[in-house]
Amino acid sequence: MTRVSRARVMGVVAALACLAFSAIGIGVNEPPSFEYVTGTRNEPVSIDQAEVTAGEVQVGTRLVRNDQVAAETSGMFVQVDVMLAVPGRQAVRLGNSYLVTQARTYDNWSGTALDAEPGFRQRQALVFEVDPAQIDDLTLEIWSGSIVSTYHQRARIHLGITADNADQWRQAARGRDLDVESSPAAEALP
Repeated sequence: MTRVSRARVMGVVAALACLAFSAIGIGVNEPPSFEYVTGTRNEPVSIDQAEVTAGEVQVGTRLVRNDQVAAETSGMFVQVDVMLAVPGRQAVRLGNSYLVTQARTYDNWSGTALDAEPGFRQRQALVFEVDPAQIDDLTLEIWSGSIVSTYHQRARIHLGITADNADQWRQAARGRDLDVESSPAAEALP
């Protein structure tokens, strides 16, 4: 090869490399696609080769950890007991969760995630601070949010708080302490 042809070959290789990096960049910058899998409280929902179950829901105005007040709100805390079971062969991490209504989205106050290895389940209390005036049809939305995958399944689990019973939940929260666990409980699947 002559010197000129090497330069051309190197130019073509460099152009192809730039094109490949651009395509990867476009794929990473596209919003991830996802599918909602809906469910109800106390019933397992299958997502990402695992099962997630939202169980007991408690409400209060103070969070207590080790007999100490960790937080207090003029609004309302909602604590949802969530279990992640992984019967498959790959560990699952559900690191993103919200409580949603038709008008509002509430972030996970505690920032906790659920992690379970194959053959195990983990139970964790997720805590959210909400506006008591906007809790009708409160729904837990939880998903993995993995950076590597561009396709996600999101579980949407209705917690049983409706317009008809929202006042009862608001009254139950007034002046009530919620004990929050500092570490999740994990156990082998039966």
